[in-house]
Amino acid sequence: MHARDWFMERRGATGAIAASPSPARRQQAFPACALESLEQVTKFCGHQSQKWRAPAAVRNTELQHLLDNDLFCVSSHRRDSRLTPTQQFHLIGILCDYFNERSAEPRGHQYSYFEVIFCGREGEALLHDVRIALLMNLCSLAVQYPCYSLLNHVSQWLHKHRFLMPLADEVPEFVSYFVAYSVTEVTIRSSLIEVLAHWLTSTQSSRIIAFIKETPTITKYFATNTFWLLVLYDCTSGCGQRSPLHGVTTMLYAEWAKTPPLNIKPALEALISEDQETKFEPIVLYYHLHFARLSNCLSRKELAELLPRIHLGDNYQTLLESLR
Repeated sequence: MHARDWFMERRGATGAIAASPSPARRQQAFPACALESLEQVTKFCGHQSQKWRAPAAVRNTELQHLLDNDLFCVSSHRRDSRLTPTQQFHLIGILCDYFNERSAEPRGHQYSYFEVIFCGREGEALLHDVRIALLMNLCSLAVQYPCYSLLNHVSQWLHKHRFLMPLADEVPEFVSYFVAYSVTEVTIRSSLIEVLAHWLTSTQSSRIIAFIKETPTITKYFATNTFWLLVLYDCTSGCGQRSPLHGVTTMLYAEWAKTPPLNIKPALEALISEDQETKFEPIVLYYHLHFARLSNCLSRKELAELLPRIHLGDNYQTLLESLR
């Protein structure tokens, strides 16, 4: 059963749980309290829409207290949620719907909702941990639900916060999803690459890569949509062979399963276009072409068709000709 269908069946069936009352409101039960708190987030951010000052909402004490009590249902000792596992699963569905319903709004507005909901207790360890624990579960479901916009928000949050790099040591499977799904033409910047390179060269790198290769849906997405963007960045970043990401990407050619093959053709087409041709580093591109051919990610025919369009210099061109 599709995740969305499951949630539709569960709506209204979840047992009630008393929500901690706010001073000026009548006490509500879950899930009504969660839905109401999300409405308040939307209204508060809407009042800031002319200048869109999300930090004002993040710092708003009353709003954050409301989210603690009525959305995350924090327990009296402030260490975990009062919700049962089934109710937490219901809450994840509510949040997926909330972000999906706003996916047509400007990207900055969407991220502001995310920031208010999940980043409003940074610096308060116990309360922040409750929110991040739910966010981890939410991200795991977002791919299947689907709620792809949430992954964009998380990737933006991740590459703004270097202190999140230790995630690889704690939740390597969780990190695997982000390595695959956070890289887009919009998000691939040096700050995100720094986080990815740290993860993929850490002590947990083998587990992260193994999970990507052994999980069919992630394998297919990474091979088709993510890898070529990493290759494109590697060839144009100016870091050359010094980049940790260069070592990771070239290593993957040798370790990757044959099906589905790593797709680098979109990167090559971008590199030989008029806009990019003068910007790539020949030696880096040579290594990618060399390993792609040896691993059969590029066929002889494909390489033969590409070579006349790529100007690498005589030395590299001659070496590649020998692989045809």
